[in-house]
Amino acid sequence: MLKYLDMEEKGRSRDLWEEAFPEDSKAFDDYYFSEKLKDNRILAIEEGGRIQSMVQLNPYLLQVKARRWRVDYLVGVATRKDKRHQGYMRRLLLQMMSDMKAEKMPFCFLMPADEAIYRPFGFTYIFRQPEWSLKAGLSLERRALNPLASTDVKHFGTEQQRIAQAAAWMNDWLARRYQVFAVRDKAYLLRLLDEVASEDGTLELLYDGAEGRMVGLQSFWGLHEREQRLLYVEDAYVQAAAGEAKPAIMARIISLDAFLRVIHLKESAKQEELTIRLWLDDPLIAENHGLWIWHLNHEASWVEPGADLRQEDQQDAWQDARQDAQPVHAQADLCLTIDELTAWLFGYQVPKAAESWDPLIETLRDVFLDEVV
Repeated sequence: MLKYLDMEEKGRSRDLWEEAFPEDSKAFDDYYFSEKLKDNRILAIEEGGRIQSMVQLNPYLLQVKARRWRVDYLVGVATRKDKRHQGYMRRLLLQMMSDMKAEKMPFCFLMPADEAIYRPFGFTYIFRQPEWSLKAGLSLERRALNPLASTDVKHFGTEQQRIAQAAAWMNDWLARRYQVFAVRDKAYLLRLLDEVASEDGTLELLYDGAEGRMVGLQSFWGLHEREQRLLYVEDAYVQAAAGEAKPAIMARIISLDAFLRVIHLKESAKQEELTIRLWLDDPLIAENHGLWIWHLNHEASWVEPGADLRQEDQQDAWQDARQDAQPVHAQADLCLTIDELTAWLFGYQVPKAAESWDPLIETLRDVFLDEVV
């Protein structure tokens, strides 16, 4: 039986979680199953009274340019060892994407343990995780946040006020640097505090010792090996690690029309409006697959169906489109797979087929998604 688990059933997914992710500590699992299950969805396949396969959908409110979208972060993607390679995960992901499409969710994202699992489903990398460290020799005052404290703290206000201050500071810091990020609010910060605390971690506000103003936040966690969970600091106080950052987050466009609303012509584009005949290959979401008329102006873009092709013609048309820059059958100006389109529109990688269009189109830039679960 494939279904979304109700609140009473969600807890029964823990034994599969623990089987699939033995590296997680009991304390972290306790945090996850007491907190994240409050508002997530778990799509599962149940047989013989046991959950055999699952994907957990954790909702985040994302800032995407001037819009705010409710988007699901996929975690806990797991199948029991004796049930693997039997199509369970494919059934779950296809159902999940169908439901998301019906909800008009623009995209979904995940942090892959193995990218090869998700590439056949149209997922591609969109974000590299930067590595930062504080510059040496700084005189910074560190003040750990404690959500349980209720008394006033001299010069810093109550803990609740400092949590609100930290959330506002993070949103401002992110908005000045990135176009795509998870919105920080008091609830986000409280969860983050519980998350890092589950691995004996802390979240510290950083204050300039000379100026007495807040200049950043940092967190370290790890029961056995300490590691930096996050570091958000004003530019003058931080340095980046040498070399290119590692790919960290994959995503997939789900609702084409909803996503394209944040894409538009560049300010430098001389055209007032541009029309592109786009052939999109998306074999897993039928509503995305086929020929589209893509309209762009300097504020937004949108699509309308470009042709009524019979289902049996779709694959032949795609092959024709890939072999010819101006295919007669598909009548397309631009031919892309769903993963190529996703990587391009998130500003991660320009596919060869889109190189001539990229100078005209303002894609998303500067994605920052560092959530763990």
